Amino acid sequence: MAEITELLIIEDDTLLRTNLSEQLTDQGYGVSSVESGERALSIMKEKKFDIAILDLKLPKIDGFEVLKYITSQFPNTKVIVLTAYADLRKAEKCKHLGASDVIAKPYDLGDLFDAIQRLSPK
Repeated sequence: MAEITELLIIEDDTLLRTNLSEQLTDQGYGVSSVESGERALSIMKEKKFDIAILDLKLPKIDGFEVLKYITSQFPNTKVIVLTAYADLRKAEKCKHLGASDVIAKPYDLGDLFDAIQRLSPK
């Protein structure tokens, strides 16, 4: 039996975080979700994640700082950035900081599922 891909959703919008968690759980993924960069950094010290789905606009610690932390401390965790502010400059910055993918909000669920499938451990 294949291992379950563990996902961490880092999103401050409660409704979006809840809906995405439910949709991904229904697809058979292991899902944890947090509302802030601080909580993300804390939970990542306790549990291994294959993929983090990261919003850039977070309270206190922004998504860029969280992205830098994940890529430096947890290099095996792939990061998909979901952002409503996906201009070319920000997308390039995310890629430079180690993001595996950048998806603009509002996003197509199929595009997100494709990215997760592509980045999941085989």
